[in-house]
Amino acid sequence: MKTWLIEPRDPLVFRDGKPFTAIPGARAVSIPFPLPSTLAGAVRTRSGKIQHNWHFPAGDEQAIADLLNKQVIGPLLCAVGPDEVVQDLFLPAPQDALVLQRDPSDTVHGDLVPLVPRESDAVQTNLPDGLRLLYPTQPAKAKPHKNAPDFWSWAQLLDWLQTPREAEKVELASLGLRGLEYAYRTHVSINPRTSTAQEGALFQTGGLEFVMAKRDDGYRHVCLSQTRQFGLLLTTDAELKSGPDFLGGERRVVQWREAQFDLPGCPDAVRSVINQTKRGRLILATPGIFEKGYLPTWVCQAVPGVKVRIVAAAVSRYQSISGWDYKKGEPKPSRRLAPAGSVYFFEIEGDEKGIDDFIEGAWWKPISDAEQDRRDGFGVALVGVWPEVGEEVQ
Repeated sequence: MKTWLIEPRDPLVFRDGKPFTAIPGARAVSIPFPLPSTLAGAVRTRSGKIQHNWHFPAGDEQAIADLLNKQVIGPLLCAVGPDEVVQDLFLPAPQDALVLQRDPSDTVHGDLVPLVPRESDAVQTNLPDGLRLLYPTQPAKAKPHKNAPDFWSWAQLLDWLQTPREAEKVELASLGLRGLEYAYRTHVSINPRTSTAQEGALFQTGGLEFVMAKRDDGYRHVCLSQTRQFGLLLTTDAELKSGPDFLGGERRVVQWREAQFDLPGCPDAVRSVINQTKRGRLILATPGIFEKGYLPTWVCQAVPGVKVRIVAAAVSRYQSISGWDYKKGEPKPSRRLAPAGSVYFFEIEGDEKGIDDFIEGAWWKPISDAEQDRRDGFGVALVGVWPEVGEEVQ
């Protein structure tokens, strides 16, 4: 498996599924972040072209089957330095972390409150599979902060994975990024005979901008000296080469480059605590696809001799995915995804080696239920400790 960096040269458009027809005023807007299948398709298309002298083997069933067997893990958002070296990873904010307003006028700070499952005889729920409720570790009456980061830096997320946390005041900028900005472009259709604009043929695209510039005086002046460049990181066993290509809609240009970067390993502290307590957390770095919708099942039986039971889940609103099946010439069925950042609290039974194997098999590995979804990079997970914070509800 090699690590590859995709550096966008244009704002990238990853379509949201809304109609984009040839009518005046049509508008195509990107989803906030590309889905794993988009990158998996780009990897396999580029690999197929490379292996066949830049002509994709559309009619070669064996070649296509071989490409579909290639593993892709990603995409992951990363910061890229001026020397084109990966400086930091930014992963979706974990859903077991509430970022609340301290004061409506304070746009810089917030209260970070963990969510933890607790046993309680005082409440009844209709949660399926015997799942427990999640409670904040302190009374939380404030509203969620409007400026809460959508992506956490790797250092912050790693601390969240391995260290039990109490509620605390945080500076939002220290957690990570609010999200990628949108760049809007207005286009017009040109009459090839007259080289003039066709009347009414005006449309707009909204793409993700992978360059962020700090603004002074509110949003009036851009500070170019503090511009940050971002890219998409992935690992794959497919045969690739560095060079330019297109990605997403509207044929936007990107640069593929092999990255001298290894995904961080699981901390020994996480392994040790999970072996001692026989419980932990799974956090999705990419959206997952599960037979039960939001609840993983394959990972619970993935390691022989180890029994895993999901006892609580922090999952936000589902995402939808569809697409076009070029082989069948028809739309793909719509499916629901458990969004990236979803958190699953689990209890585990097994010996130390079995638990270590489970952790190793889930760390930066896809845990979706279907094998092809795992190859496509859906449900890439991280493992963390289950923090013992707060008092039990009576």
